[in-house]
Amino acid sequence: MNKHVELPLIEPLYQTYHYQGPGTAIIGNNQSVRNWYLNQVMNLTCSKKFLTGFTTPQITIAGSSWSVNPYLDRYWLSSEFTNGYINPIIRQMLDKGFYVAFGRVDDFYIKGKSWYKERHFSHDGLICGYDQNDKTYCVYAYDSNWIYQKFWVSQKDFNAGRVAMRKKGIFSRFCGLKVKGDKIEFSPKIACQKIKEYLDSDLKKHPFDEEGNAYGLVVHEYIAEYVTKLYNGDIPYERMDRRVFRLIWEHKKAMLERIVCIEQCLNLTDEISEQYKSVVSDADMMRMLYASHHMKRRDSVLPIIKKKLLNLADKEKYLLTLLVDKAEKELENETVEVSQK
Repeated sequence: MNKHVELPLIEPLYQTYHYQGPGTAIIGNNQSVRNWYLNQVMNLTCSKKFLTGFTTPQITIAGSSWSVNPYLDRYWLSSEFTNGYINPIIRQMLDKGFYVAFGRVDDFYIKGKSWYKERHFSHDGLICGYDQNDKTYCVYAYDSNWIYQKFWVSQKDFNAGRVAMRKKGIFSRFCGLKVKGDKIEFSPKIACQKIKEYLDSDLKKHPFDEEGNAYGLVVHEYIAEYVTKLYNGDIPYERMDRRVFRLIWEHKKAMLERIVCIEQCLNLTDEISEQYKSVVSDADMMRMLYASHHMKRRDSVLPIIKKKLLNLADKEKYLLTLLVDKAEKELENETVEVSQK
């Protein structure tokens, strides 16, 4: 067995949450899998529970979890059945090139992780290496400074977090992950269809007075309402969800990458992608304003963020509608040309 293993990571498409990052961070050996996300994974969604007392809108991108990526091999196991031999199993997986996703491990005991010595929290992350010389694991997760990155933690600390959960009757879970060899092509046709589904969304289809989740473009209006509740004090400042506008920013960055792919595949001009860059920069600005408010309370920035968010949604709707119209005309022309041959 090796003494030191460290598997490579690349910049992921989505990484607001631990369950998103690995889906594209571990695909260095087959980066075409990113095209599956660009083809399929773009629909914003949020819970409506914050309208009636919940403190987070649980905003995310539908289908962005590594657990539903069809191009990853997955091997699950529970610490309930490993008879104390989980560490050798983790090292064997890493030796064979498998990353190891974990869940139900208490952050409180793991120096370097986000809730170390602050809060008992059953958390997850990804193990991408080990070093038996100093008994450490290389972990990809949010660190104590709330930066999502790769860092080393003590195996002893990691085991303490796992054992603490076991004493509560909760067994940690592990999953070996490795990218498959399938080559995935970007499909402007599929991407445009998914963009149309994203745009086909408003308060008539997803009204505030119905339970469940909202999907698509209308999620911006729900987040605007969330910001209003923060401003009014309906949701306490201490309970604000710090991740909301990072997710929106990542969504816009991914959408820009998708737009560029559509333009290039269909030989369109870059007019729309150039204009969409301002949507990404506006989302980044909102992210920074929101983060500064989280660090030091400034309620005055919240109405500014809300206004920018709704303006951003209007501009995105205009640009994506224009893109789909142009792309579908080009796709139709290609179909006609093929049929005439």
